[in-house]
Amino acid sequence: MNKHNCQNIVFHCIDFRLINETNDFIKNNYGECDIVSVAGSSKEIADGNNYLLKQIEISHNLHHSVKVILIHHSDCGAYKASYQFNNSKEEKDKQVEDMLKTELIIKEKFPDMTVEKVWAELEEDNVIFSKI
Repeated sequence: MNKHNCQNIVFHCIDFRLINETNDFIKNNYGECDIVSVAGSSKEIADGNNYLLKQIEISHNLHHSVKVILIHHSDCGAYKASYQFNNSKEEKDKQVEDMLKTELIIKEKFPDMTVEKVWAELEEDNVIFSKI
């Protein structure tokens, strides 16, 4: 692989509680990636803020990325600051809804890119990753 090419750009949350596990998950499943770490992962794209789309454009044009990976997680402070959830299922449902909305926005702007959605469940000292 060319030094300046990578297949994927990953969005994940800044939450320190799962950084090591997230980095291992990315390395083991996707290899070299462009990384965007921001509170709420791709929440801002779903909310209509376009500044994160510029990161995809740069990765796509400069590094020839072809896939966007969205990693969201349970017990997210960025979501809890924006919404009042009655339980963890409501939080997950909202985040999955936002990932699906984000996927549509990305595919509209970058039709040649694919989007993969991943849920990270915090369970005591473990993080369990599952594809949506």
